[in-house]
Amino acid sequence: MASRTRTARWVGVCLAASALSVLSGCGPKNETPPPPPKQASPEDRIRLVGKAWREMTQTEAYLQDRDVAWMRATDQFTLHLGQGGVSAIVDFERTELMRTPFGTEYHCTVAGSVQAALKYEWRMGEAVLTVRAPQAVLKRRCKEPGFPIATKKSPALDVTYALRGDRLVAIDPPTIRSSLLPVD
Repeated sequence: MASRTRTARWVGVCLAASALSVLSGCGPKNETPPPPPKQASPEDRIRLVGKAWREMTQTEAYLQDRDVAWMRATDQFTLHLGQGGVSAIVDFERTELMRTPFGTEYHCTVAGSVQAALKYEWRMGEAVLTVRAPQAVLKRRCKEPGFPIATKKSPALDVTYALRGDRLVAIDPPTIRSSLLPVD
């Protein structure tokens, strides 16, 4: 009986000692807490997904033009984000098949680049990119000689894109239907 009492006391002392050592380890220390994690900038978030973005569209139309009655065009728009976040290069590539009112066909290409200004920001929790590029007049090259329209005007660009998943989706102006996918 005495040995049982001694064992019970010994277990009680051991439990009290271990509880005391655990509690003393959890107490306040003189160390400063770690800094809160740094939130990524909208530029970092967009560049994490891609440094170049592309959209391809196809158009087919009958035109009321004295030089072109029908056309089919494939447009490729590529946005190459520059370092430092304030500028980008916008590449335009276009392949055209055009038919005159007299039935003559022309196979043409249009290509060129312009410098664009960028602005990154957070908008309602989304990483947003505004792209502004001036109008460009690009030279048209045709396989067949004699096509009467030597240049193609690329309109000025002023579009705001939001990063949604793995794509940049145009949100402003609301009439633009554009979605860019990462190239790299």
